[in-house]
Amino acid sequence: MPSVWRATSWLIAASCVVVVALAWRTSPLIHASPSQSTTTPQGDEKQARAMCGVCHPFPQPDILPRHAWRDEFIRMMFIRQNRLPPIGPPSTVNRTIQLPPDMEQVLAFYTSRAPEHFPALESWPDPSESPVQFARHSLTMPDMPNTPAVSNIHLVDVDGDGQLDVLGTDMRQGLVFTGHPEKPGSALSIVASIPHPSHVTLTDLDNDGIPDLLVADLGTFFPEDHDKGAVIWLRGLGHGKFSAFWLDGWPRVADVEAADFNGDGKNDLAVAAFGHRKTGQIAILENRTTNVSQPVFTTHTIDRRTGGIHVIPVDLNHDGKMDFVALLAQEHETVLAYINKGDFTFERKVIYAAPHPNWGSSGIQLVDLDGDGDLDVLLTHGDTFDDGIVKPYHGIQWLENTGGYPFVEHTLAQMPGVLRAQAVDLDGDGDLDIVACGLLAGGSDVDEKTIPALVWLEQTKRGVFVRHTIEMGFPRHATLDVGDINADGAIDIVVGNFSIDKPMTAWVDVWINQRKR
Repeated sequence: MPSVWRATSWLIAASCVVVVALAWRTSPLIHASPSQSTTTPQGDEKQARAMCGVCHPFPQPDILPRHAWRDEFIRMMFIRQNRLPPIGPPSTVNRTIQLPPDMEQVLAFYTSRAPEHFPALESWPDPSESPVQFARHSLTMPDMPNTPAVSNIHLVDVDGDGQLDVLGTDMRQGLVFTGHPEKPGSALSIVASIPHPSHVTLTDLDNDGIPDLLVADLGTFFPEDHDKGAVIWLRGLGHGKFSAFWLDGWPRVADVEAADFNGDGKNDLAVAAFGHRKTGQIAILENRTTNVSQPVFTTHTIDRRTGGIHVIPVDLNHDGKMDFVALLAQEHETVLAYINKGDFTFERKVIYAAPHPNWGSSGIQLVDLDGDGDLDVLLTHGDTFDDGIVKPYHGIQWLENTGGYPFVEHTLAQMPGVLRAQAVDLDGDGDLDIVACGLLAGGSDVDEKTIPALVWLEQTKRGVFVRHTIEMGFPRHATLDVGDINADGAIDIVVGNFSIDKPMTAWVDVWINQRKR
């Protein structure tokens, strides 16, 4: 059935202030006392594989420290029983929760083999040692709470004046915003109020020559299964005005991108609906619009799995038909190519499958990283929001395209909490380097002062990268973008700030490249 859009109109104007107070809530469940395991201390590997290797690759005991496995099993128990877990610090709310006997037996297998502690994290160099230095300034959002949660940011020319603007979303305050990154201390402007936007894309959906915005809306701040998400088309009318069309009734939508998938000259929509445990899908919305005042799109579900983070349209096999690449997180932890076979059918190819379900996939970029003429994948995996544990295996990967599937994996750097990376020539030597930022959930027992928040990897020869730090300590950035903000020939950086445990007055940090030209 065609999708029904509802329409409203917006100007670039001020928005009402909504104060969001975040606090742990306790569960109304009545808990029994901890059970006594009847298994041997070592547990049974066969039983563990039968229980833990059905929905995803079998997780080895060393992917978590010993003390974390009970909390992980309790989380899995609630998923298994189709119940919501209590919200709060696991050390508090899980203390008296009882596991079923079969799970207690498998838990013994894991705790008897898991490491007491993770190995020490790799140290990063001091920012002063970087061969490229940066000058930092910030952008603010007046009259809003000092609790930004900037979920997506771009450097694009929004207003058509030839200069790069900041375009972003805040998923806590519910805002789409723009700003002028070249002006230190300048205020951001609100474009639209959306419940909980995760992503925004500048595009021209209706091909009328006026820029539009596509917004992916999660529907709620905290993860849950529901149909409160939305795909929102802010149709540009010129002079800062937008007419907003909403496609409601979706799970948590993480990404939406425009491309023509059937060659009819109209832009369709690729949608990554992350969902949660039961809801979620990858879909193409076929554009059947004949009157732009009444958009009509028909949904083609391509993949019914949850966890979609990114969808990137691209003609992978150069046959003239638009394919796309998607990143699935949750228990899937995989990068996939969807090859267009016509009539909105796609052949699925695995580009990369992570070794275990705790990989923490967080973002991808398609880029020819090694300069051999084909597209590779730059993958980040550093999501800590399931358990708050800082993991030494989180980091940045290069998935090298060697002409077939899967791609060849190369680990470029370990970086706990890394959520986003972009390849760009930062030092001006003609090859691509990498800029990356991180966000930690907070509450871990690791000294966050020693963990980098913003880094760059210098490509010194093909496929070889040297680590440099731009900002050290307390990673609080979920998103970044790169571009020449001041038109001086050097690439600059913008990062969005995400408040976890303390107020932040700056919503966006701008890092101006000081490289001598």
